[in-house]
Amino acid sequence: MLDDDADAGRRLAAVTRLQADYTRFVDDRDGEAFSRLFVAGATLVLGDREIAGEPELAAFAGGAPRAVHLQGVPSVRLRPDGDLDAASSFTVLIAGGDTLAGRYTDRMTWEDGRLVFARRHIDIRVKG
Repeated sequence: MLDDDADAGRRLAAVTRLQADYTRFVDDRDGEAFSRLFVAGATLVLGDREIAGEPELAAFAGGAPRAVHLQGVPSVRLRPDGDLDAASSFTVLIAGGDTLAGRYTDRMTWEDGRLVFARRHIDIRVKG
């Protein structure tokens, strides 16, 4: 939940936009656009795998299976340094019938007036 202040709506809109862009770019396998959602030095953590750097992030999205990501409404917390922490549930419907579900835990930061990921942790809790 965000603090009740004048900027809360702007922050929530930025979080929603960033998360929507994430799902759209990975589902479209647009690695270049996907990699721009992360600040330099950011990491995407999936299990024991850490993906960092523009080429690696682009390759991750570019090589994603054909799928549709569905993301739940995030719980968002403003950090004292102005960054945001967010957590949300997700489901991924993969072509061929497989499904993944779990939780995203994010740290987001502002870069040149836009919100980007500083870290995204993907915790897969259901495979089927």
